Amino acid sequence: MAITLFVVFFFLLVLGAPIVFAIGVGTTAALIAGGIPLEILPEKIFSGLAHFPYLAVPLFVLAGMLMETGGISKRIVDLSNALVGHIRGGMGIVVMVATIFFSDISGSSAADTAAIGSVMIPPMKKRGYAPNFAAALVTAAGGMGVLIPPCLTMVVFGSLTNTSIGALFLAGFIPGISMGIILMILTYIIARKKNLPKEKRATFIELLVAFKRSFLSLFMGVIILGGIILGIFTATEAAAVAVIYGFFLSVVFYKEIKLSQLPEILWKSAVISGVVMFVVGISYGFGWVMGKEQVPLKLANFMISIPGGKWMFLFAVNILLLAMGMFFDASLSVVILVPILFPVAVKLGIHPVHFGTFVVMNLGIGFTTPPFGLSLFIASGIAKIPLTSIIKPILPYILTMIGFLFVVTYVPWFSMILPKIFMGY
Repeated sequence: MAITLFVVFFFLLVLGAPIVFAIGVGTTAALIAGGIPLEILPEKIFSGLAHFPYLAVPLFVLAGMLMETGGISKRIVDLSNALVGHIRGGMGIVVMVATIFFSDISGSSAADTAAIGSVMIPPMKKRGYAPNFAAALVTAAGGMGVLIPPCLTMVVFGSLTNTSIGALFLAGFIPGISMGIILMILTYIIARKKNLPKEKRATFIELLVAFKRSFLSLFMGVIILGGIILGIFTATEAAAVAVIYGFFLSVVFYKEIKLSQLPEILWKSAVISGVVMFVVGISYGFGWVMGKEQVPLKLANFMISIPGGKWMFLFAVNILLLAMGMFFDASLSVVILVPILFPVAVKLGIHPVHFGTFVVMNLGIGFTTPPFGLSLFIASGIAKIPLTSIIKPILPYILTMIGFLFVVTYVPWFSMILPKIFMGY
């Protein structure tokens, strides 16, 4: 059955079929080849999606849409500019700082790139930044921001593998902040080399005003993480709290969103959520076929039998996920590969939370990598430049992120220290 599945799957991909269609048809063909009743597919889809944690997906999407549309990104950029704008290449560093703050709210790399890019790229161009360098900064920041909780990909991973989503959120925090700091240092070095401008240092009053305007926006991240850590609510319940808070902030307090705009926001959120959940549902049929054919078990036994099996497995997974991230959406990559790779990782003694962290980290980097990284398309569209012009300026950022990726992969401390402190992992 597994051979039939992969043959049909790759054949349809070569023909240009949508990835979800290829997975679904490949799984159906495998069931027919194995003489298994097709009723098993909808049964696996519905039973797989009947998990409480999946409710977090549409809720986090809706919360992110409310915050993105509600003018939150502009307030966060203003605060970031007041904090670090006076440094050489300060506007580039502002992109990184603002993305860290906004990622703590949005839960999506695409949302980070679109929101921060639309606010930052036009003024950066006016201040003398090359359009392709400005777009590269925003793209790289989006790849880093995926690690900052909340993260939709972590929700999908946690639900697929029965791994604590709260622990995954905590695990991504230190790698995400560390990568952000490393990218800021790289930006400063490049800025000095290019002699990029720096902004006027903000006065204490200006800093206070910027903080006051953005405080309630930043507080959402405190509510989400604080509530999970203190055991006040689960990650799924935190998503519901985020929606209520986002609605109050954007509609009632800031008055940036009119009630007449809500149907469009709800519709966009429903479309995004529907696509993600459809992909996840199909993946349960795919995973069931893989399990029945014992593909993960055979792969695990093979990796254990070779010298340095665990370390070779980690290296191979990184390369595979980076490649997948270049071509496919993060959620798609998770539902295709995790049912195969996760059982192998567990058998090799890799902690599920650590595995989930570098899986998401890989896909975030792939999201920024030419030629098909989605963040590249978003940033080039905002900057109104060809995508190919971003490749040269973004290469130092990609190489730096990949280097740090391997550090996190082989040094679990980065991902495991906070879950160990707060949740006893």
